[in-house]
Amino acid sequence: MIRTVVCEKDGCSSNKFFIGSEDEKLNLICAQCESRYSIDSKEQDYIMLPNCSNCNNDTFKVYRDIENKSVYAKCSKCGAVPEKIYIDSDGIQVSYEAKLLNDIKQIMYLVEQRIYNLEVNIKDLERSQNILEQSLAYINKYLVEKD
Repeated sequence: MIRTVVCEKDGCSSNKFFIGSEDEKLNLICAQCESRYSIDSKEQDYIMLPNCSNCNNDTFKVYRDIENKSVYAKCSKCGAVPEKIYIDSDGIQVSYEAKLLNDIKQIMYLVEQRIYNLEVNIKDLERSQNILEQSLAYINKYLVEKD
């Protein structure tokens, strides 16, 4: 469920905030009463910059997804998102395309590892099948010789 972040100070019910990122936290400052709030943003792989990507405005409406703990922001003037800096798995600033390419490489590596594990399992099953066939042949030979 997505909820709009609203200032909690008595007498203020503003939903417009100045934003900034610092130490894996998203800092919100109420545009009306200047109350400060911090939201944990460790799960996000980007940093929100304090200005709109479209109109360069610096006040935003902020939304939180309670279920997956994501934070979203929209410009209070034009509705665009704030500018973002993407961070790769090594903590290095990269473009969105480079981050996406790196994510795809990681997924491909995981798929490759799973395929390798499946191939190993298939070879083990083939060996087991050979042993079972040999065992059945010996049992069959024993039964035929016994009669």
